[in-house]
Amino acid sequence: MIAYYIVKFFSWLMCVSPKFVRTGVAHFLGSVAVMATPEWRLKMAAANVHECLGVDEARARQIAEDSLHRFGRMIVEVMRFPLLKPDNIDKLVTVDGLEYLEKAYKEGKGVIMATGHFGNWELLGATVALHGYPMLSITRKQNNSQMDRFINEYREMVGQKVAYNRGKSGLLAISRMLKEKHLLGVLFDQDTNDDGVEIELFGKKCITPYGPAALSRLYGSPILPIFMHNNPDGTLRAKIYPPLYTPRTKDKEKDFYDVTKELITVLEHEIIENPPMWFWVHDRWKDGRQRFAGKK
Repeated sequence: MIAYYIVKFFSWLMCVSPKFVRTGVAHFLGSVAVMATPEWRLKMAAANVHECLGVDEARARQIAEDSLHRFGRMIVEVMRFPLLKPDNIDKLVTVDGLEYLEKAYKEGKGVIMATGHFGNWELLGATVALHGYPMLSITRKQNNSQMDRFINEYREMVGQKVAYNRGKSGLLAISRMLKEKHLLGVLFDQDTNDDGVEIELFGKKCITPYGPAALSRLYGSPILPIFMHNNPDGTLRAKIYPPLYTPRTKDKEKDFYDVTKELITVLEHEIIENPPMWFWVHDRWKDGRQRFAGKK
């Protein structure tokens, strides 16, 4: 239990500290994240940036390191969740495309909020919930039970419900949330070893989960791509795209593929706009360890 209370104390410190202290802590934590990451992962990330975006090797390495360094700021932002309320969230996060969410919610079929490991996805869910929308976030259970307890407590603190992406209870929660015409938050940009479709991401084949497309087809729910961006002044911007709908033709697999491909296209656009915001050190194409582990 001691780790849980240490993190709670750190959260309290971040809530009462002045901005210059928080900025310094975020910078320090980001630097630690870069130093603690295995070198093969940094090489893999830089190579993927180079291959996907066509930038030179020096710039690719910088983007890879920046994508890790931003986690310091993300951690500090999450630690300040106790301060977030419906009446102050707009001071921290502006939302572009909120009208798409308002219109989609009024359809009464539930809404699937689809994002990736891009920007502060934890604050993204908090922002939607604090705007008054019933929100269920699908998450992976943390290996450390104390940290799992902490992060779920903070998600619920800002108005979210939580379900794990494994097990019958998670599936029941997903089904119930959409049947009750509420919001479901999902991350769609990583291969979860579940059902998926092979789609090229920046010209490189990879497996992408078709969960959002399948749920949209089953319940008729609109899919809203949504992403969070950092602003230099410490505020953030959430960007909501127009809704996507999975058709119900005789070719179910094609229906899944077409909508998932549209989601990948949106993700590519977001990454091109702000490359360091994506989690490049994840072995997205499942070849990083083979290509770079053990290499000097």
